[in-house]
Amino acid sequence: MDEPLDIVTATGAHVRSAGRREVHDGGHWHQVFHCLVVRSAPPARVVLQRRHRAKVAFPGLLDLSATGHLSAGERPVDGVRELNEELGIQVTPADLVPIGVRLLADDDGGEGHNRERVHLFFVTDDRPLDHYDPDPDEVESLVEVGAGDLLRLFDHQPHPAPSVEACEWQPGSPPVQVTIDRSDLVAPVDGYWIVLLVMAERFVASEGPLAI
Repeated sequence: MDEPLDIVTATGAHVRSAGRREVHDGGHWHQVFHCLVVRSAPPARVVLQRRHRAKVAFPGLLDLSATGHLSAGERPVDGVRELNEELGIQVTPADLVPIGVRLLADDDGGEGHNRERVHLFFVTDDRPLDHYDPDPDEVESLVEVGAGDLLRLFDHQPHPAPSVEACEWQPGSPPVQVTIDRSDLVAPVDGYWIVLLVMAERFVASEGPLAI
């Protein structure tokens, strides 16, 4: 929990390295890796992970497919190890599709003051949910859901959908149909969920531009 991280400026310039606890206690900007698994066929469908209920940050909530801090000295594409470690799939940096960098700041994640430069990537993967091998200490289950369906949870015209259908798989059990609502998701910051889901739809439709 006190791994060395690079403290950076909001524009990404390196300042110095420090332990994770110091970085969060001081509210310093640091680098993180986010990756969303996207199915190849339209309409766009994405794979989310349900974070283990013992996690310090956002326990039991649905998050992107894989996320994590970049350790001191790592490049953004080095975050590909998170897919290997958390989901048990072999992905290389060449498989990553860079979408952009977004500044996210919140104080409700369980680790103090969070100031992140988020490097977002997509990766295409069509294997069934039960062909993943998630780390049981990190990931409680995997959920496949339509990007457009998730967007309906944030639609205010005229009213957001109260819930949407999805498929959830927990290792040791068969996949089941479930309903999820906004309370199942890591709380949105600055419209992040909306932007990345719109980008996922564009990506599957071979449309552009792609940026966050």
